[in-house]
Amino acid sequence: MNDEDLGRILTDTGLAQFGDSLLNFAYSIALTEATGRPRGTKVPDKILAEAAARAGLRKRLPRRVGRGDVANSLEALLGHVWLQKLITLDEIVASLRTENLDPSKNFSTLVEVALSKLRR
Repeated sequence: MNDEDLGRILTDTGLAQFGDSLLNFAYSIALTEATGRPRGTKVPDKILAEAAARAGLRKRLPRRVGRGDVANSLEALLGHVWLQKLITLDEIVASLRTENLDPSKNFSTLVEVALSKLRR
């Protein structure tokens, strides 16, 4: 996969919307498993934007984009990788279930896994 193809994926709003739902669902599952109580939550854009920057996605986006667009790039990437059957819901949940005081680290690790699977 070349940088141009990756750039198209990262800026695809349809993939971002799908990825948003996917990540919120996976994160809710991870929290439910960790706490033993059903949880439904939305992952804040701040956490996703920090994770995207940490994993190097920010530098692959156009210069002037806001935090929401950076968060959307992470969601689009994960949505694409899942739709291509390169990563499973169980793998996503397992990455997010890892105990860490900074959830953006779990999401950045997930991005690194997704990018490595995309390059295979």
